[in-house]
Amino acid sequence: MTNKSSPIPLFKLQERGKALFEVLQLEPEWYTLSTHPAHRDDYYVLIHQESGSTRLMVDFQEVVIEGAAIFCIFPGQVHYGISTEETLSYVIVVDPVCIQDPFRMVLMEAGIQNTLVNIDQDESTLLKDCIQLLQTFDSEKYGSFDEQPKRAMLDVCLSLFTVGYQKKIRSSSPSNLRTTIINREFRSLLLMSYRTMKSPSEYAASLNLSPSYLNEAVKESSGYPVSYWIHQEIVMEAKRMLYYSDNTVKEIAYNLGYSDPAYFIRLFTKIVGIPPMHFRKKHRI
Repeated sequence: MTNKSSPIPLFKLQERGKALFEVLQLEPEWYTLSTHPAHRDDYYVLIHQESGSTRLMVDFQEVVIEGAAIFCIFPGQVHYGISTEETLSYVIVVDPVCIQDPFRMVLMEAGIQNTLVNIDQDESTLLKDCIQLLQTFDSEKYGSFDEQPKRAMLDVCLSLFTVGYQKKIRSSSPSNLRTTIINREFRSLLLMSYRTMKSPSEYAASLNLSPSYLNEAVKESSGYPVSYWIHQEIVMEAKRMLYYSDNTVKEIAYNLGYSDPAYFIRLFTKIVGIPPMHFRKKHRI
């Protein structure tokens, strides 16, 4: 069995010497397993690929980025690079506090679904120009600039990312805008609260909705009820810890807010089809 570190490494923006954001231009050899092991970030990673091919693993799902495209990895997702080929791309890593709520909601939905959006050449060029200008504002040459121009330029870049995502989301989302908004609010709350809030009624109360209406709205927008998404989020985090750490099943259960490990094991087995330890043995070769 491969030796896994515990806990899963968490990279922080402040450790990079940056307070709010950083712009990186990635070379083809950037994503290598030896230099970028599986980890989480406490910041958003916004990728704009101009050309080439990039393969990433994000929460057990392989993502292949071909040609001009945008992609978002949100805080907490476990990910690592697999390979690149003739890749030209920019990455903005940004603290969540810098992202306005309208932008955050769109990016959150894109991240939940590992949504990849291909963009045309004009869109790619415009985004590249804006990112390069943001990078210039943040360079030592313009270090005397106050924060306002930087934040304004960052908002422009975030806006271009979210516009691309909105086009994708609207083309695949139900026409009932109200239910779509409720689903986004629920999913955003779920990402922050799944360790402490386990029942649909708790989420409904936090959103000032009746449990039945919340369930109806989420099911209409996503195809699944509230309880399904609660369990999926819990199980995904359990899978991360089973694969990337050496924590015992009992420790994982407690970490996820379950005082009864036996109940957690039954829940995991019901959803995944195999017990937690079988999952670990199957995937950690």
